[in-house]
Amino acid sequence: MAPDGSPGFQPFVIALFDDIDPEGATVLYGDDPGLWEWLTRAESFPPGSEYVELPIPGTDERAHVTIWAPSTDKAQHLTRLPGTRRPHPSLIELELGRTDEFEFHAKYARLLRAIPSERVFESRW
Repeated sequence: MAPDGSPGFQPFVIALFDDIDPEGATVLYGDDPGLWEWLTRAESFPPGSEYVELPIPGTDERAHVTIWAPSTDKAQHLTRLPGTRRPHPSLIELELGRTDEFEFHAKYARLLRAIPSERVFESRW
């Protein structure tokens, strides 16, 4: 807890893995509580709709979120903002290397020891 009673620094990790391409992993580090809440919030979809367009917090961009994988869709929009190759401005992209190399696994394991498991979002495709 911070001295003012607020939760304080609450880091989180978003890790997206490409099961085919070892260079396709993206790992991001953040501490914006609003962004974490947006990522993990359950979404509701209008009857008959397979997607919703949601504003991405802290940007002027919108996320196309499907009914099949809403959290993964939101995470993908945070790792690469629509129309760009850059992640959300409040996230730090970590360069951990290729997922088929020992160095990646060692760095990722160290990161996971520093972040509570309930604050890690992992997804594969």
